[in-house]
Parts: sequence; structure tokens; C-alpha cells
Amino acid sequence: MSATLTFLGTADSKGVPRFWCGCPVCSDARGGGINRRTRSAALVQGNGETLLLDCGPDLHVQLARLPGPRVPSAVLISHAHNDHLLGLGDLLDYVRYAAGKLRLYAPEEVILQIAERFPYAFRSVSPVQPLPGEGLFVAGLRVQAFRVPHGANGHSHAFSLTRPGFRAAYVTDAIDIPEEVARAWLGDLDLLVLGTSFADESAAVHAGRSVYDVREALALPWARAARRVCLSHLSHDVDVRTLALPDGWAFAGDGLQVSLSPGPAL
Repeated sequence: MSATLTFLGTADSKGVPRFWCGCPVCSDARGGGINRRTRSAALVQGNGETLLLDCGPDLHVQLARLPGPRVPSAVLISHAHNDHLLGLGDLLDYVRYAAGKLRLYAPEEVILQIAERFPYAFRSVSPVQPLPGEGLFVAGLRVQAFRVPHGANGHSHAFSLTRPGFRAAYVTDAIDIPEEVARAWLGDLDLLVLGTSFADESAAVHAGRSVYDVREALALPWARAARRVCLSHLSHDVDVRTLALPDGWAFAGDGLQVSLSPGPAL
């Protein structure tokens, strides 16, 4: 059976609906419509193994809605922002109170930031291990992290998922990725998951932004060259009921599952 990627959450840092907002997208989401989405996380599954990519504040409900008990084989954290990290408390509780075993990984520089947020878990041995230089080999894939600019928010990490004959990248929190990084990690992709928080932020001050918008994504040469593209990390500015995308492109939604193998466009 080929590996799959399941989107547990596809929202930006504030979720959709934003609890204080009554815009058309938030109203649709509040009524259970297609625009309802939780904070970004994904499951990679294959060969009887499951890798969790990020663990935001909605992790409990994301995992609880899956059929049957579902504990990942390993967890990989991209950066120490709330919407990608706060669910770590649930995972640490599983390890501590359920006496469960769980491999937790992050780039080494991120572990120091995680320790500042969860000091109680780091009093003796760190529960989060540095991601090996060669990456993880899980679910039949080699998974590596690479550093990407996060605009006004500093930097984050994206994930490369490869096996012979297949290349994918999961890039939720990035903007202004340098050409040399794109050449090294984002060329000849079978699948690209890319964060686009807004439809068009051209009117905003660029220095204050931290994630691509849909307009920019459609113009990126390495995104246009990918055989399949899923846009994620979507704010309440993105109404998937009305925005059209080219062939081979799609908006991700909570629960969407895509194959991690070569295949036809979405």
C-alpha cells in the first residue's frame, strides 16, 4: 500500500472561523461549511507507520476524530510557534500518564525554543530529539527538514518527503524562499503542499508579512512546475467556495487525504 498524507488541519494561526469574526467565510465555517478548518497539522501513513507533522492547539480534536486509537509512530515539529506546537502538551501527557513511547523530533535550534515553552518536560532528559542529519526513515519515506524564511516571524522549517521515483515538500510557513533553497529542495516535485494564508496581500506592507498569498504562489516557478499542488495554512480571507485554481492545484481541507506516489494531477 502506498503512503498517504492526511491533512488534520489546514488553517492559519487563528483558525477558521476566527471566534470573534462574522465575515462570510467565518459564518460558513461556523455553520459547519467547507471553509471550517483547524490549525495546520498532517499525518503521513505507510508501511504500518504514522508520522505526525506538527502538533498545534487543535491536536486533541484532530486525533480524537480519527477512527480508533491513533498514536503516531513519530512526531516532527517545524518551529516553535503556538499554532504548530501547543498540542505538544497532549503528546507529553500521553508519554507520562499512559506510559506510552513516542519519538519526538525537531531541528536542533527549535528544541531550545520548545524547552523554554515546556520547561517541566525538560528537567531531566529532553523528550524531543534533534532530527538526524540524514532525516527520518518512516512510512517508506525519507523525511528531512530544511530552513525557510518566515518573513516578519523569523524563520521556520519545511519538510521534504522522498523515496525512489517520488518527491514531495510540505511548506506551510514561508515567504521569499531564496532561489538556492528552491533549487535544492523544491525542484521536480510530484506534490507540493504550500501555505497561502490570504488570497491577495499585495496591498499590505511586505516587511510585515510571513506567509505567501495565493496570488504569489501561482507565480512561483517551482510551484508551477510541481505536478500536484495543495494550498494550506488558509485564513478566513480564503473562500474555497469561490476561488478558482488551475488544473493540478487544489485547496486542502481538514480530512483531505492525498497519495504520496506519482500520479495524475489533482
